[in-house]
Amino acid sequence: MSDKVLVEDAGAVRVITMSNPEKLNAFDEEMLIGTAAAMDAAAADDAVRVVVLTGAGRAFCAGGDTSTMGADLEAGENHDFLSRAVHRVPLAIRRCAKPVIAMVNGAAVGAGLDIALACDLRTVARGAALLEGYVRAGLAAGDGGAWLLPRIVGAGRAMELLLTARRISADEAVEIGLAASAHGPEELRDATLALAESIAAHPPRALAAMKRLVHQSNDVSFEVGLQLGASAVAILQDGAEHHDAVARLRSGGAR
Repeated sequence: MSDKVLVEDAGAVRVITMSNPEKLNAFDEEMLIGTAAAMDAAAADDAVRVVVLTGAGRAFCAGGDTSTMGADLEAGENHDFLSRAVHRVPLAIRRCAKPVIAMVNGAAVGAGLDIALACDLRTVARGAALLEGYVRAGLAAGDGGAWLLPRIVGAGRAMELLLTARRISADEAVEIGLAASAHGPEELRDATLALAESIAAHPPRALAAMKRLVHQSNDVSFEVGLQLGASAVAILQDGAEHHDAVARLRSGGAR
């Protein structure tokens, strides 16, 4: 594992930390490949129920390293780097069957914000700067933001945030549905782990089916979405996990 990616377990919660704090966790190929590998390892570990992704120091991820931007690369080379390295992380997050929470402890800019958007939930520290800063650098959102953001906050609001590249505060992020909750920096970790643990307490197959169903339903008609939902329920109803959960409910275990 790369020393730019730290991994720790808190019970059934796997915490993955992007670690390049001197550059606000701006990524290079080593960090990207390491983060994707850590996510895949968490997905394959039966002891892990929920994954939390965060950054070391005072930032979540500042996106691409501006010191290397503007290099004399041709379009094909730039496209290859995005596909080969940058896209590894959001793809690993999306294919992970377990819920993934972005613990946005500080600045999340451009591709850094897009990594957070690829996660299933986001908690944000008050004072953190969130922005889709691509147009400031003369770029478009090539890391998933143009697909993800409209699905989270709606097309109109997403267009405004992408075209203005303005800062989004933690409280606004909650207000527009981009984040689940906002906390003081000193409270963020405990609050995020409490959220992760509350999710991890539920049956894992049901969590995986729910995540998969939400993602699949984004890309189909309502009618097909209903059929996907029916298929998921039918499969889950036939399993021991469902029967055990119902037994707990009947005995008052959900109170």
